[in-house]
Amino acid sequence: MKPAAALVFHIDEPGKWPLLLGNLRNALRSDAGARLRVVANGPAPIPLWAEGLWRRELAALSAQGVEFFFCQNSLTAYELDAAGRPEGSQVAPAGVLALGEAQVQGFAYIKP
Repeated sequence: MKPAAALVFHIDEPGKWPLLLGNLRNALRSDAGARLRVVANGPAPIPLWAEGLWRRELAALSAQGVEFFFCQNSLTAYELDAAGRPEGSQVAPAGVLALGEAQVQGFAYIKP
C-alpha cells in the first residue's frame, strides 16, 4: 500500500481560489488519506473575508481534514481582522515560513 500524499498548496492570487479548491477536491477524491495544507498570503485572503461560495467550500474542505493557513503579515497589510477568518482556518505568523516548514515536514509544494 502506498503512503498517503502530503501536499502544501500555495495561493497568493485571489483569482486562483476556484482552481485551488478544485485541486483539493480532486486530491481528496483520488486519495482520501492525503494530507493537504493550504497557505494563503499576499492578496489571496481578501475574497475569503466575505460570505460566499468559496468560504463555504473552504469550511467543508476543512471539515474533511484540509488545513488552511492565512499569513498574518498579509492580513495586517490588507487590514483583515484575523477573527473574521473562515471557520476551521488558522493564522500563520508568516506565510513564507509556513510554506518552508511544511516542506521540511515532507509536504510537496504545489502552486496552482
